[in-house]
Amino acid sequence: MNELVIDASCILEFLLNQTNKDSVVKTVGAARLVAPSCLPFEIGNAISKLIKRKLISIYDGVSVYHEFARIPMRMMEPDISNAIVIAGETESYAYDSYYISLAKQLSLPLYTMDETMKTNAVSRGVTCL
Repeated sequence: MNELVIDASCILEFLLNQTNKDSVVKTVGAARLVAPSCLPFEIGNAISKLIKRKLISIYDGVSVYHEFARIPMRMMEPDISNAIVIAGETESYAYDSYYISLAKQLSLPLYTMDETMKTNAVSRGVTCL
């Protein structure tokens, strides 16, 4: 596999050393990663939630973000108009639709651990990992 669109759930699974970290490493392999340009904001938001819930310290949160920033990844603007259509038709969040839209736009598989996003992506003809 050359390239794939990856979402925040997979990145966080890897960064936070969660149960499926090995699966993320195996699935990604040597693929080049592509993501919508909103990904850093989603990662920052997820980290801030963990800090707010006292699951990680502020220091650890900053360290996790710095680890994320070191992951080689091509960030791209999704077709937001198309993402809004997807969000409206699937009754999902725009952020989820950005990943689906980008995968469709680039004809790339989408790697997500979000089952609802997978269902919505497949219904749009996107291959999911």
